[in-house]
Amino acid sequence: METQISFGANFLRKMPVKVYSYNQKAYKPAEASLVELNPLDINDVNALEDTARNFGGETLANNVYIHANSAFQRGKAGNMRLFALTKQGNDFQKLNTADILGVAEISLSKTEQSGIELKNLQVRPQYAHASRRRYIKNIGASIVNYLKETYKKNRAEFHQLQHKIL
Repeated sequence: METQISFGANFLRKMPVKVYSYNQKAYKPAEASLVELNPLDINDVNALEDTARNFGGETLANNVYIHANSAFQRGKAGNMRLFALTKQGNDFQKLNTADILGVAEISLSKTEQSGIELKNLQVRPQYAHASRRRYIKNIGASIVNYLKETYKKNRAEFHQLQHKIL
C-alpha cells in the first residue's frame, strides 16, 4: 500500500441554497460550503459514517460511506470522488456531521467514454420532502449544478482534480 498524505475535507466553494425566514415568511438566498471528502482520510470516512446514521441508516448516504470505507481499507480511492454540502463555514479538517446537508459520490462512467456518473446523491431527509415546510432547500440542486459545471468538459479534468487531492 502506498503511503499517502491526506488532509481531510477540501473546501471547493460556496454554493447557493435557500433558507426559510420565519419572520418574513419566505425563503431567502443563503450559502453553504461545498467540500470534497477524501476517502483516504479517516476523519472524512468517520464523518460519512455518522452522516449515514444521521440520515437514517440504509440510505444512499450509507452507500457513500460503504464505498468510502472500502476505499480507505484498500488504501486507494480509484475513480471515486465524494462531496458534501455543509452549513459549516470553516475548519473542514473535522466536519461537524450535524451540519452536513447532503452528500454525493461520482465516478467515471462505465458506459460513456467521456462521462462522469453520479453514483449516489442524498439530501438530509428533513430537507428533502416537499410535503412539509423545509427550513433549507436547493441542496441537491446545488450539488448537481456544481458537478455539471465542473465536469462538463471530459474525463481528463476528472483525473487532474483526482490527482490533486491524493
